[in-house]
Amino acid sequence: MRFLKHVIAIDIGGTKTIGSLFSEDKTILKEIRFPTNPKLGPEKLLESLYSVIDELLKIEKADCISVGSAGRIDIKTGEVFYASDNIPGWTGVKIKELLEERYHLPTVVENDCKVAGYGEEWNGSAQGLENYVCIALGTGVGAAIKTEGKMIHGAHWSAGELGHIILHPGGRQCNCGLQGCVEQYCSGTALVKIYNDLAENRIETGYQFFELVQKKEQLALQVLDGFVNDLYDLCMTICNSYDPEAIIIGGGLVDTREYWWDKLLAKVEASPLAALYQPRIIPASLKNKAGIYGAAYLGFMTIGAIE
Repeated sequence: MRFLKHVIAIDIGGTKTIGSLFSEDKTILKEIRFPTNPKLGPEKLLESLYSVIDELLKIEKADCISVGSAGRIDIKTGEVFYASDNIPGWTGVKIKELLEERYHLPTVVENDCKVAGYGEEWNGSAQGLENYVCIALGTGVGAAIKTEGKMIHGAHWSAGELGHIILHPGGRQCNCGLQGCVEQYCSGTALVKIYNDLAENRIETGYQFFELVQKKEQLALQVLDGFVNDLYDLCMTICNSYDPEAIIIGGGLVDTREYWWDKLLAKVEASPLAALYQPRIIPASLKNKAGIYGAAYLGFMTIGAIE
């Protein structure tokens, strides 16, 4: 009788970090959440990470540690190749090396959006797909792109940065230095900024924006229509660039899809591409669990427990 293997799966985000102990039958034995406070610096984040792993190891011996992290990740070395100011000082942190030295366990590190794609592949909307694009619409816009059975990374670990495709040349300034990026039009942050640029009364959060949408406030509906048009353009670009079996849309904004999903599908169904094939757009099913499921999946693949 073969005993089940176990993986510690970590999902490090800009606002929260989740740590879970998984068995290979997809059971979560324990889960711990803690806020990610970027202002405290990378040392404090690592200390919190160690505390979570220490606590999870009290439950069951692990065979691997698998981490999904914000930033562009060198998956060969497990180092943060580049991270934005969402986590200041995170660029250059050797996550894999630090964890392997401390715990003497095989460790794998991957970008958090790509890990979310793996999660949907293992236990969500991308099951059975060899070609998919999984978009995360949240504070920013990230993506996982799998084509012909392989997750793409690029020469500088920057493939799949769909949030920084230029959607409107010379448009809104992006924190990446470019102008007109997808992230400035199709994220929750963008909806608030665009609304505030046009409104007399400012709002602070995406929740407030969708409260106005629910009340059918005309400016909010106008901004939301612009969001749908821009997201449609992104979907068409994805279809012509990668020809996926499906585009899976996740992230926090997908929870508001009752207000915009049907409009997006109607535009996609009426697109010129429909004469060739019907693009398939589906919501992600794991929501905020995609990251930990994906990290676990990557960990089990790393130790050969699953293919």
